[in-house]
Amino acid sequence: MVLAITLDSDLAAWCLGCRAEAPVVRWPSTLYRLLARAALESTAIWRRCALLLDRSLETSMAPYAAHSPAELAEVFLEGRDSLSGDELAALLWCLLRQRSRSHDLIAERLGLELEVVAARRLHETRLPQGLS
Repeated sequence: MVLAITLDSDLAAWCLGCRAEAPVVRWPSTLYRLLARAALESTAIWRRCALLLDRSLETSMAPYAAHSPAELAEVFLEGRDSLSGDELAALLWCLLRQRSRSHDLIAERLGLELEVVAARRLHETRLPQGLS
């Protein structure tokens, strides 16, 4: 989810080591799923992704860099309806970039919650005023 929010398809393809014209780029969900899996298996791909995510989310991550995983989860839960997509991605990236299994479990839970937040926000943008 962090990759999809932060990296466009061209950057995701670059991290994966394929051309922007590669067939997989036509299917973003597959591209980001493959990239996430590859980043976990390859330190070179992880470093490429981390470099781009750190640069892209630097400002959004700053307020949360020193927070514990429990504090990050609390900030997420309290702000899921008010924080921007970049801020929510930054919270997840703060957990994932530590490459800790315990942090990954929390990030996985928050990632699932972020999918719900994204779906609700998409729905709300389509509703006429006053019906949300």
